Amino acid sequence: MLLATGLAAAKAVLFPQVDSPARVDAIVVVAGANDDRYVYARHLAQNGVTDNILVSQPSSASGRYAAAISSYCASTPVLARGDRQIDVECFSPDVDTTEGETTAATRIARDRGYDSLLVVTYWGHVSRVRIYFEQCFGGSVYVTDTPRPLSRSRRDALLHETGGYGKAFLKPAC
Repeated sequence: MLLATGLAAAKAVLFPQVDSPARVDAIVVVAGANDDRYVYARHLAQNGVTDNILVSQPSSASGRYAAAISSYCASTPVLARGDRQIDVECFSPDVDTTEGETTAATRIARDRGYDSLLVVTYWGHVSRVRIYFEQCFGGSVYVTDTPRPLSRSRRDALLHETGGYGKAFLKPAC
């Protein structure tokens, strides 16, 4: 049983299901690294996936990473083709964890009346993010990774995310 659980977790981390919906009410960018997830979320929105981007801005962010998030958050609204406006709304997670980001983002989504979300994260985090958002959000949840993945090794991601994956099942976010 332990081996089967380990293999399932490894598959979910190393080969996650990624989504590419045509349209959602909002894109949620979870924090984690100064990679291309912010640029990719904006690219998706500019190509018509949504008019709303929610960005986790954790209080623990520092240095160049914090400056990059602050700059991104200050760039609202973004204009897309046809003078379509994309609103970027940054939020502080309830706690600086994936669970805290999930609970804060889903609360905002419910308050705004959103029925569908696309969450953008890095490849190794996709399955765990999906679990948390499906636990907390009553609407449609889609999760994707970025076109230029982090250089994090598969081994490191597997070790880190497998523990988090188990935690997601044992202690639901909501």
